[in-house]
Amino acid sequence: MFLASSTKTIDSNLSSLAEQIEQQNPGLSVLAARQFRFAIRQTPLEVAISEPRQFNVLEEFILRAGVEFEPAPNLKELADLLGLDEIFVKTAAATLVSLESLEVAENGKIAIAPQGRDFFEKGAVSRSQIQSIYAISDPLNQTLTFKFDALAAESVNLPDLADLVSLEHKITDLADLSIAEIQPLIQASGLGIHVPYNGKIVSNCDVIGDDLDIWQTVSIFVLLDAIENKTTIQVRQGKQILESASNLLNELESQQKLSLNDLCKLTEDVILQEPEIIATPKTRKSASKKKRKETDPENK
Repeated sequence: MFLASSTKTIDSNLSSLAEQIEQQNPGLSVLAARQFRFAIRQTPLEVAISEPRQFNVLEEFILRAGVEFEPAPNLKELADLLGLDEIFVKTAAATLVSLESLEVAENGKIAIAPQGRDFFEKGAVSRSQIQSIYAISDPLNQTLTFKFDALAAESVNLPDLADLVSLEHKITDLADLSIAEIQPLIQASGLGIHVPYNGKIVSNCDVIGDDLDIWQTVSIFVLLDAIENKTTIQVRQGKQILESASNLLNELESQQKLSLNDLCKLTEDVILQEPEIIATPKTRKSASKKKRKETDPENK
């Protein structure tokens, strides 16, 4: 038997989940359950992604001609040698120029670019593309993740958790991070834009706009373990338990940096009263059995 819900601070939209928690966990009592809002920080970024690009057969032949032919031919001579229309050779050469692998003079004469010999020997060129992404910093869960799409900013009419708890971002300013520090964070986010074993590398990262606070909703439950007579704080989003956030709030509460009364209007009297109510039925049941045993004719 637990305290009646009317004596507890349980938000109406959390009462069903509170009952479910108690049903699924005998010995646990939900003393309080409230919803709060907290802000995560969204930062727009632009990253440069370098990845290898293999040369096709025609491009490789043009580069080989630039490296091995003496004197180096012009584009018309290469077209005649290959039996191709000159337009195909010009198009391939223009691509190599854009990849900084080849130089073409006004008269069509080719020359290998400074990096072209190295690219030719590797059989591939490193090309770059620019990609817009967003960094999402979560001060409650102490995470920094990255997404392709921006999160929608919505109004949330709930008490602000930051008014009761000091929430600090894991990374204060992304601009202070080196590219070597950012790369593993992007890789862990699973965007597929930094995959070193495939040669795909995020080579640069720039902040391109202002930070934007995005409100999130979180549910906080105060649980009493009747066996250990111990209260714990559990943080959830929906039915998902947020372990890191729960650990953070429990640590702050143990350090007396967070008050359960401020957080969930939970007084010491309510906390002390609950174990007594749980124990009372057991005590009465035990006394009743003892009385029956004493009055049993067979025991006389």
